[in-house]
Amino acid sequence: MDGIMDTLEQATKKLHGKRYQSHKFCYDTANNSVIEYDADQEVNWKEYGETEHFTKPRDLTATKQKLAGQESWFKYFLDGSRHTYKVDDMSLGKNVYPILAGQVGISCCRRDGKKMQQEFFDRKLVMSVPNSALPSEFDKIDDALKLRDKINKSEKLVVARKKFKNENLSIDDIIPYNLDLDAKYESKGIAKIQDYMIEQEKNAVISLVKANKVKAGAYLIKDGSLEYKAVENHSMNLSEAKMKHYYQYVIGVSKSFNPTKCYVKGGGTNSSIIAGLRKNERTPAYCYESKISGEGVSFCVWYLRIRDSKYTHNVFDGIIKIEKLIQENEVKHGVSTDLIDMLSAFLLKEANPVCYGNDSRWANHLYPIYVTETYAKSKYMSNGLFLSLF
Repeated sequence: MDGIMDTLEQATKKLHGKRYQSHKFCYDTANNSVIEYDADQEVNWKEYGETEHFTKPRDLTATKQKLAGQESWFKYFLDGSRHTYKVDDMSLGKNVYPILAGQVGISCCRRDGKKMQQEFFDRKLVMSVPNSALPSEFDKIDDALKLRDKINKSEKLVVARKKFKNENLSIDDIIPYNLDLDAKYESKGIAKIQDYMIEQEKNAVISLVKANKVKAGAYLIKDGSLEYKAVENHSMNLSEAKMKHYYQYVIGVSKSFNPTKCYVKGGGTNSSIIAGLRKNERTPAYCYESKISGEGVSFCVWYLRIRDSKYTHNVFDGIIKIEKLIQENEVKHGVSTDLIDMLSAFLLKEANPVCYGNDSRWANHLYPIYVTETYAKSKYMSNGLFLSLF
């Protein structure tokens, strides 16, 4: 019974395509080529990103206490994730290339009162192939669609769809990776799947805002950085005024970051400032102009300690990095310090209950994000089932 790779081999006969039936595995569980995007992000603190200018950490204990019993502004929690796989090697002409695939999931939970509810989970199945597998010099998109349609008619997929009717067992997109840059082909393929996931995250935010769900008093926390790479000739870049509107009530919260890559004006890093934070303290908020998100895209960035360091393994455990996209009316003077204090105080309240023992990153976890991640994991199909399709 022909699987996906048999169909791909047949579809690329004119290109002398030949599969090698290489060992199939999941990169994420094999700890191979797993990309941690937030950890290596460089942040340059050049200008203040808030209306009040101060140099010492700001204690939010009193602000947090004032919010006791008040309903949180954070209503929605979004987590984009992907499982990436090596499914085969294939020769095209004189060269051999890896063929990769992925399950891309966008999960969203909402809070109704004190209860966490499922908002949606959207899963896409994708493949990343070398661009030489798509012969057209003029219409790679059309070639990818034709190849996707052929693959979805493969015998294994047809039988599997009948057997597992509740699963989406069709390839949603074929994503070509380029061959003209210096990098491992596996890394290029994984990066393409990661970029695809980011676009799905953007779609999710847009749909929530259009449905009037994410708005003032009903913020969304996105797990991870908001600094998206700009895509050429794409209307969904953060540099577009429309996209800034959609992200007005969205903040990014990163559990992992590299404090040695947070540079201050005049040279050096601010790692000692971050390490010296006490529980309920935040750093000043600084304006960070993105180098990758497009012209005119700046973020207000600050760090907040949500756990006491004496209960954690290292000094940076218990600290989260927070990003807010700076709107046009905030460029000159920065984001309101009162707003940043309120958002930070509500984030402090999100730290409990604690997922200690269930996740090694417990000290940097916000509980609703942990719940959203757990929800996402429950919706993925098993690695065994996914790989059997190829």
